[in-house]
Amino acid sequence: MTLKNLIISSLIMGLFATTLIAKEATYVEATKPELSLSKSDLDLVAKAIDKKFKGLTSLERKKLVGFLQDYTKSAKHEISPVEPVKPRPVKTKAKKISRK
Repeated sequence: MTLKNLIISSLIMGLFATTLIAKEATYVEATKPELSLSKSDLDLVAKAIDKKFKGLTSLERKKLVGFLQDYTKSAKHEISPVEPVKPRPVKTKAKKISRK
């Protein structure tokens, strides 16, 4: 009987602990992408996947980066708080004084 009570109490404690830890995330809703891909654009994506993104020209890479940036802007994603970046201390070397 005590083993059964112990199991039930641990399950109840586990449920309470997970509800305290879990929080509801807020999301930015998905929007329609600004770019619409043509057949040549889809062929470029297929070529990049086949070659594993090697051997592409710089123009092709720029197009792929543009597609990916447009996708990341339009996809649904979680709103995360932005932490301010702390500036790093600047290390300066002491200047040597030369004696002439």
